[in-house]
Amino acid sequence: MKSPKVQLPPKNKHQARTEATRRDLLDAAEKIFARDGYERTQIETIAAEVGRTKGAVYAHFKGKEDLFLALFERKVLSQIATVQSWPEGMSFEDRIRAGRKLFTASLDEEGWPILLLEFKLFALRNTGSVQRIQDLYHRLYAGIGQALPSKSKRSKTEQKRDLISLAVLRGIPSSIALERHFDPSLQSSSATKAALESVFDALAPRNAVDDCFHQS
Repeated sequence: MKSPKVQLPPKNKHQARTEATRRDLLDAAEKIFARDGYERTQIETIAAEVGRTKGAVYAHFKGKEDLFLALFERKVLSQIATVQSWPEGMSFEDRIRAGRKLFTASLDEEGWPILLLEFKLFALRNTGSVQRIQDLYHRLYAGIGQALPSKSKRSKTEQKRDLISLAVLRGIPSSIALERHFDPSLQSSSATKAALESVFDALAPRNAVDDCFHQS
């Protein structure tokens, strides 16, 4: 059962401007980090993208690392919100289809899969931040895993297999985004999406796919 929505008081003009500035900075940062990579990106470049000074960035974030991780947090919260927005009475079949759509949607976000690779490399090279990223990964993929419910009680072996399958699935979009720069055949969005859907059908929790797709 979903918790009742809490009615928040309306934002005043200052709060609205502050949120808008933070959102603009994050949007600019997503573009610049994906284009230049974490190491080469400069705070001044992000600020200039939205006509701001470096001071405006530091008014909202502690520094480049904090801004970089805030991007990942925003994406995690957005995807969790998407899953939580699905109707409570949503059928099993519709939840599977929605999970499939969520998985393939990454192909329409050209910069994000590349940025996800940057996050992973950053975590490997900056051990002080690895726990923060691991915690976000856990929150994100635990939520997405719930999008693929099982009709029957799963054994521990089957549950472990499902977790491994989902782990394999989540690494594929970033790989495709990288390979697109070297393999022209992947430039076709529709063909690549069809291939990705086939991969999803093959690797998503077995009984879910069998029930929802192979019998249709």
